[in-house]
Amino acid sequence: MSTYREKVESRLAGELLPGEVVREAVPAFRIGGVRKVMTVGAAGIGGLAAAAGFALATRQGRPEAPSVPIGTPSRFFLASSSRRVAVFTLGGIVKAAPGKLVHSWPLDRIAWISEPELVPGMAQALRVRIGIADEGVLGVEFPRLNVEAGRYLVKRLLRDLEELDQDGGDAT
Repeated sequence: MSTYREKVESRLAGELLPGEVVREAVPAFRIGGVRKVMTVGAAGIGGLAAAAGFALATRQGRPEAPSVPIGTPSRFFLASSSRRVAVFTLGGIVKAAPGKLVHSWPLDRIAWISEPELVPGMAQALRVRIGIADEGVLGVEFPRLNVEAGRYLVKRLLRDLEELDQDGGDAT
């Protein structure tokens, strides 16, 4: 049985750069998707601008991410590799699998990552926003069963960004 990471690796076959390794892949929702309710301020422009203010990691010398939400399917796979962050449609008939590649950004385009926020209640979710330089804000919610995997993906991504910055900031 293949892991989500292996499935993403398979979807990117032929597109992976030399030395690129897929680190994580986690099913997710766009902000508000877990509860299927959009809350003005939490997902609106004001909420996106505030997320940058509470960034867990803000990368110096990077162009800013506009306070505009980046469009995603309501459910998707968020994947990270040693060189990029990618969004795939959620495919699969019986078991979830990454479908079509929707977005892909080299790590050097990440301007900031918000502090992950645990949304309590029956529809528990881990909410995080990622500022993409010159493009906008990627809003992600990891549902209850994927909260720990989502936390790990964010931590791994932060480590990769630190390494990238130490190596001079070029993800290509």
